[in-house]
Amino acid sequence: MYKLIRKILFLLDPELAHNFVLFSASKINIFYPLLKKLFRFKKRNEEIVLNNCKFRNRLGLAAGMDKDGVAILFWELIGFSHLEIGTITPKPQKGNPKPRLYRLVKEGGLLNRMGFNNSGADKVKSNIQKARKKLRNSNFVLGVNIGKNKDTPLEKAVEDYIICFEKLFDVADYFTINISSPNTEGLRNLQNEVYLSELLYAIQAKNKELSVKKNTMPKEVFIKISPDLSKNEVNKVFEISRKHAITGIIATNTSTNHKYSFPLLKNSETQQGIFKGGISGKPLKEMSNNILSLLNDLRKSSEYKPVLIASGGVFTKKDFKEKITLGASLVQVYTGFVYEGPSIIKKLLHKE
Repeated sequence: MYKLIRKILFLLDPELAHNFVLFSASKINIFYPLLKKLFRFKKRNEEIVLNNCKFRNRLGLAAGMDKDGVAILFWELIGFSHLEIGTITPKPQKGNPKPRLYRLVKEGGLLNRMGFNNSGADKVKSNIQKARKKLRNSNFVLGVNIGKNKDTPLEKAVEDYIICFEKLFDVADYFTINISSPNTEGLRNLQNEVYLSELLYAIQAKNKELSVKKNTMPKEVFIKISPDLSKNEVNKVFEISRKHAITGIIATNTSTNHKYSFPLLKNSETQQGIFKGGISGKPLKEMSNNILSLLNDLRKSSEYKPVLIASGGVFTKKDFKEKITLGASLVQVYTGFVYEGPSIIKKLLHKE
């Protein structure tokens, strides 16, 4: 069924198709109570508990698909264990000029330069609050991915992250600190040792302050890193994460290393310099796995045992298993969902 739907969607501009799917998925909110009874998700995997979060399975939807949290109930209904909303910035912003999303159909990938287009922290908080009223008896986990506004100077970036963290503290099960999107100028500089340490110190200080003030547990905090990091840079990120007791690391975001890292793309338009932005999907898989493997090796030789979440190039059961074997506790999909549709959930979680 989805193959036919995909043919129709792929006739549309990629971003238009994306928005149409989100709009359609959001309309399920009205019928959610009835549909919840009709489409009960059967357990195929055992629950997995990671610190203060309980996941009903290992599969989630990565940030970028539902930036504003408008279709939370739909993602819960079709079987994901968690949704990462965002990236969210303090103020609403339109993102980069269009067109900014491209399909690489032959390669099984996407190329985007969206630029953190979102409705802002206040609106997203409202969307989550509305959804949570209907999710009361569900163990669906909601993560919130946060970043800085485009017009915020790098030296004031910490302030933006803190604003988002504080505004969304009450509605998020966990936070992801996005320091690796290639589509906000200068953002990846936050992976630099000095910037990153300052940012994580501030986040954890605010985390402690708010948890004491609200008499609740501190939030789980993850950082999402680039697949373009060197081994030495990964080592530094790991050490800084250990220093600030970060819950875990998400490996990885999209890559800008089009020519060197992706032989699959040598015949695509990206090689002609037409597009700029980050590549996801099948072309990202090997590079993302390399970063995941490096992190897992570091974890094995350290007292610090961060939770690893894998994202990048998951289309098949084999891809999924490979991420788990390389040390991931959870796996997130995005591009794989675009190409395979909702059936990918059953395919990845079904026990053989």
